[in-house]
Amino acid sequence: MAGRSGWAIPALVFHAVLGTLLASLVRDVLSPFPHALFALCVSAAFLALPLLSDLGVLLRRDEGGEWSASLPATDRERNLARTAQLLVALAALCLALVLPFAVLVPAGAPAHYRLTLPAAALGLALPIAAVLLWLQRAAWTHLAGALVLLQTLLFVAVTAGLLTLLGRLPEWAALAPGTPVLASFPPAWFAGAAVAPSAKAVLLPVVVALASGAALSFLPVLPAGAALRSRSVVESWLRPLRRVAARTWVRADERGTFELVLDALPREREFALRSLPLFGIPLAFLWVGSGGARGGRADVLALLFFTIGVYLPVLLLHVPMSESPQASFLLRTAPVSRGAIEAGTIKALFVRYVLPLHLALAALAVSFSAGGLVLRLGPAAVATSLIVLQVAYPRCVKELLPLSTAPEDLPGSQDWMGHTVGLALALTLAAVLLNRWGTWPLGLLLAAGLFGVSAVLDRGLRRRRG
Repeated sequence: MAGRSGWAIPALVFHAVLGTLLASLVRDVLSPFPHALFALCVSAAFLALPLLSDLGVLLRRDEGGEWSASLPATDRERNLARTAQLLVALAALCLALVLPFAVLVPAGAPAHYRLTLPAAALGLALPIAAVLLWLQRAAWTHLAGALVLLQTLLFVAVTAGLLTLLGRLPEWAALAPGTPVLASFPPAWFAGAAVAPSAKAVLLPVVVALASGAALSFLPVLPAGAALRSRSVVESWLRPLRRVAARTWVRADERGTFELVLDALPREREFALRSLPLFGIPLAFLWVGSGGARGGRADVLALLFFTIGVYLPVLLLHVPMSESPQASFLLRTAPVSRGAIEAGTIKALFVRYVLPLHLALAALAVSFSAGGLVLRLGPAAVATSLIVLQVAYPRCVKELLPLSTAPEDLPGSQDWMGHTVGLALALTLAAVLLNRWGTWPLGLLLAAGLFGVSAVLDRGLRRRRG
């Protein structure tokens, strides 16, 4: 995530490491054209993700609007400046990913390849940015929920596509510039120009890049928008569960925070775009790992039941985010303890996000004729996710209140990353052991014990943070 400086340093490091790893894997397998096409496809995929989240915020929000309005500049000039800022960040991310491919070139690559490949990647970034940013501008007011769905599907497609592609490199290596299936594939146009930059090969990519740059120059800044107004289908389905939880599980001093987070957090657009699509990654692994067989899908489902907890720290990091942080006085001045606020927030996150995902996985398990899996793993997995929420919340959210910090002021924290690896290993081991040797009575007994542990953690959180 970009910090106050505007430079997404963790994202740059991630792109550089990913590019180096992939470039080293395919260097000796692909010839120049498939190599260029692979590099550009990976670059396009991993640029599309931040354009719908962290980079897109540069145009979705105008946090310096009052200051820039006082400058001797027109609205057009201010929009151009913000677009230029976005393109600089986009170019940095693009080069961080592509430069390793330009250094680790395959055998037989022409001398100009080290220069033309990064240039082709930058050119391809322009139409990607133009399409996605104009799409956001057109859909933001009334179809912001569709953008969340689009980004979730994009996460699934990128993850599943990359894993599938790495398993089919010999087929990819057979691709050539004249392959008919690539005639309407834009990355192939730019890959051909990078490998053999003749006038004919360069013409179409240059026209596309220039037209996209012109389209970006007319992109207006989105007005400061209110939160999402529509009630989602998920909220309607969860209304009975919400009422039951409020009456039987949520204490009186937690009720205000519970209701506030349940109603307000799903309507925070930046929260939705930055955190929720990550839950599409388990679906991608389910698709890739299934191999089309029901038994394979059931095995992967068993793993996903428990490893949902691995993604919860990312969700928690964005809980303090709000486009109207001034309203956080409602929590700061509330006559309740800090522990009650945190406990209410955890319960709201569990009801709104964690439990629906477990229910979706249970429905998938039943559709794959793996209903027994739900009894063996489901209750214990739900209890485990709740425990992960309770343990990770103080480490990820720290001293911040929910819905109290503007997106641009949200501090980056990597403290949880070291624990995530151990958490993933522990949850994977638990899933494998319980799926192989567990029975449904054992699963229910284990779930009862884990819910007991959760109750103890809940009381401890209230005492410690009271």
